[in-house]
Order: sequence, then structure tokens, then C-alpha cells
Amino acid sequence: MTPARLFVTLINMKPAQTEKCLFKSLDGLTLEGEFSRPETPVGTAILCHPHPLYGGSMCNNVVDALFEALPGDHILTMRFNFRGVGLSEGGFEEGIGEVRDVEGAVRFISDMGAHALPCFLIGYSFGAYVLHRLDTPYASVKGVVMISPPVSMIPFDSFRLKGAPTFFIAGDRDLYCHLSELESLTAPMNRGENTLTIIPGADHFWFGKEKGLVENIRVWLRSRLNAISS
Repeated sequence: MTPARLFVTLINMKPAQTEKCLFKSLDGLTLEGEFSRPETPVGTAILCHPHPLYGGSMCNNVVDALFEALPGDHILTMRFNFRGVGLSEGGFEEGIGEVRDVEGAVRFISDMGAHALPCFLIGYSFGAYVLHRLDTPYASVKGVVMISPPVSMIPFDSFRLKGAPTFFIAGDRDLYCHLSELESLTAPMNRGENTLTIIPGADHFWFGKEKGLVENIRVWLRSRLNAISS
């Protein structure tokens, strides 16, 4: 699909349908989630929420804002609760078991018939930490968004999901994601397809800054979709 046809489709789209779902993690736990399906999706996105031990769940201001906005760009958008959160089985596993939750979500989206669509993984805070541990090279994953990765709170080792273009975004007032440490994480990566954006005045929680955050992410996703379709 050419960029012109893509945006004509977006303008003429019907409202997305939101549905609750249950799916299995890769190690067999039943997890709760929901997805918003536009009429003719051109891509998919999986949203990963912040730290469960600090009140993080799929019902979070950042996750909410993305879940509401992305279907407007014809992206089938899924959010879910990590193991031990809400109705999801299991318990907190320090970002290790949670990787299996993400892998289960990727498979669930694929089994819905979206296996041929480009998939984007979007992690906020702890969700970004989980994504940095993901090392399975799913062919459908065409990009990763890391929102406020808590590099000043949790040790990050080398980014394992090689080959997928990555968009890092954080605020310059984030006490859990100091700019110097974030730059150290991203420095070894190929800057050709990886981007770092810093939002002035934003802290780790993005209250009152959600609109600008979402717009930056939408612009990046559109650029990736256009690159894939061209």
C-alpha cells in the first residue's frame, strides 16, 4: 500500500471495535487483555504496562492514551495484564516470566489472522524493561517503542531484540530514566534505524504530557508503516 492510499484509508475508516480477551502466555498461564480492532488494520501494536508492584496495569494513563489513539491510525491495538495483575494468573517474576507473557500476546495476535501485518511492541517503564529482555526474533515484529525505560532503577543489559528498529522516548525530568544512562544504553545501537527523543518538562509518569507523547509515537509508527509499504 502506498503512503497516499494508506492515509486515504485512515480518513475513511469506521470506528474500531473493542473486545475483551483471554489468552495463554508461552508457559501456559491464562492472561486477560483487550484489543481494539479497526475495520482494515495495516499493522498491530501490543502495549506493555508499568511495574506491577507499584500499581502498574493495563489501565494506566499512558497505556490508556495509546490504546485510544492508535486504532485511529488503523493499527489493531492490544493491551494486557502481566501475570499476577488483575485477572491474569500467576505472580510477579521480575521481568523474566513476563517475557513469556509478551510472547503469548504476539502469538495471540498472529492467531487472530494478523500474522501478515507488521507488529510493533510498545513498552512503558517496566514494560520497556520486559521488552529489552525479549530475544525471540519474531518475523512479524517490525519495530519496538521504549517509553521511559527505567534504566536508573533497574539494570539493563544489552538490548536483545536485534534487527527491529527502536524508538526510545523519555522526559528530561524523569528520575528513573536519567538521560546519561539512557544514552549509554542506546549508544551501541545503530542510529540509522533507532531514534532517541527527549520531551522537555516530562517526568516518568507523563501526567498532562500524554498528548505529546502519543503524537511522537504515532509519527514514528506512521514512518515505519510507510517504509514497510513503499
